[in-house]
Amino acid sequence: MTTEPSARATNAPTVAEYLLSRLVAAGARHVFGVPGDFNLRLLDAVVDHPDLEWVGTANELNGAYAADGYARVGGLGVVLTTYGVGELSALNGLAGSFAEAVPVLHIVGSPATAVRQAGAPVHHSLLDGDMDHFVRALDEVTCASAVLTAETAAMEIDRVLSVVLERKRPGSISVPADLVDTPITLTASTPSAGAHLAAPVSALAESATAMLESARSVVVLVDHLARHGVTAELEALVGVENVASAVTVAAKGLIDESAPGFLGVYVGGLSDEAVRSAVEDADVVIGVGLWWADLSSGGFTVKLDPARLIDVQPARVDVAGEIVDGLPMANALATLGEILADRAPLPVREALPAPFVEEPSLCGALTQSVFWERIQRFLRPGDIVVVDQGTSSYGLAPLRLPPGVDVIAQSLWASIGYALPAALGAQLAAGGKRRLVLVTGDGAAQMTIQELGTFIRRGLDPVVIVLNNDGYTVERTIRGPNAVYNDVAHWNWTALPAAFGAPDGTSVHRVGTTSELDKALVACEGAAGALAFVEVVLDRFDVPDLLCRATEAVARQNGA
Repeated sequence: MTTEPSARATNAPTVAEYLLSRLVAAGARHVFGVPGDFNLRLLDAVVDHPDLEWVGTANELNGAYAADGYARVGGLGVVLTTYGVGELSALNGLAGSFAEAVPVLHIVGSPATAVRQAGAPVHHSLLDGDMDHFVRALDEVTCASAVLTAETAAMEIDRVLSVVLERKRPGSISVPADLVDTPITLTASTPSAGAHLAAPVSALAESATAMLESARSVVVLVDHLARHGVTAELEALVGVENVASAVTVAAKGLIDESAPGFLGVYVGGLSDEAVRSAVEDADVVIGVGLWWADLSSGGFTVKLDPARLIDVQPARVDVAGEIVDGLPMANALATLGEILADRAPLPVREALPAPFVEEPSLCGALTQSVFWERIQRFLRPGDIVVVDQGTSSYGLAPLRLPPGVDVIAQSLWASIGYALPAALGAQLAAGGKRRLVLVTGDGAAQMTIQELGTFIRRGLDPVVIVLNNDGYTVERTIRGPNAVYNDVAHWNWTALPAAFGAPDGTSVHRVGTTSELDKALVACEGAAGALAFVEVVLDRFDVPDLLCRATEAVARQNGA
């Protein structure tokens, strides 16, 4: 009963006020999650905050996916759950954020301090007196974590948030219910979130200049660790005259694909031959944020000569084996861009042409090839495109995207069902200023379709395209093409928008021919300001070429 007067008397912010103010200072404007009795007092503070909006999701996993999508567009995502059941439900989403270097803060409303200290057998615990089981579980998929106390709350909030922003990985803060309204203890040693030291660039310039000046061909190869905070420097680097560029499947959309010299997607030995040879035979490859995994490396078939590689990582550069430590990626890219801009012009390297797709019969059944050719035409500058792992992400990969298009995909953690809730977060982060196009499969959508209701409830206007290819087609291509475990329930997809609350007149379509798809996409163009929903019926064995090559590599790797 004395907490609120005490907070007012000392003029100190409460723990909740301080935490939320730090989130706003770091750029967050939305908080995703699910209510539970241990976090309700904290949720009251979120709802009352003038600069934050609460976005309730259907479950905590979807909330974590939404926070991930939000962070990829807005810089920091926040998901708030209750203790135990909520933490574990969100864990898979946090693991994906950790694997793919996405800064998400997970806030947990936990039992009161006295309950924790006593190890009381409360609900949502394992009833064994150990209240830190879930803290330890989250430690495996976070870069920093804290259980707040009255004495350490300010320092721990800033420490965890600072590490999350610097390392671009998830972090977790557990807030005992009794601390929400407790005045915070401020100390002179409280660090500033995101603080870092400037690093000299002379060592990089010295080691890279000779290598670049003698090169007749230079390719900038971009991977997913270049996602945050280096957009301007990366754009300047790939914009240097006659410098070629390529992306991995995990970095689709990170650079302007309409720029002169853009080659396409490099997937090791699975790449189109023109892309593979242009990258692997270049005199110098500037790798930006390279972190090879099986799906991005074509089953570990990358062949880059270390003697011709400048490997730029978030805080380190390796110039053909010579290490420059402590150099932020933005500084490194700016330095390399200046060296290339100052050197003699490189030979002209033209961009590779976009894949040609033969014009299909308008009445014939749709194919993956035709569908993606139509999506190539449908996309426009500035769109956000969200795709699920599988036929969606691999179908998108070969397209030549218009300028300013961002791609949201979980290409490395590859948890199917990610895309739909991630699209929710991405569209909210964009503040209604950009069109969002979501392409997901029927199997993936069945996992997280509940968030379609959240789109509708909040009046958002995505273009949602469900590829109905009758099951887990990506798994069919690896093993069991007709196995029952690759089947899913047959849903009435076009009835779902109304079931989730869409108003009468919502643009809803089921298409199975090219002409039907063309009409549906025209209708989607005219549905701006409201959700549009398209079910695209495809053959269960029709697979994009790149996915076919990738799944063959996965099958060999798994001994399938």
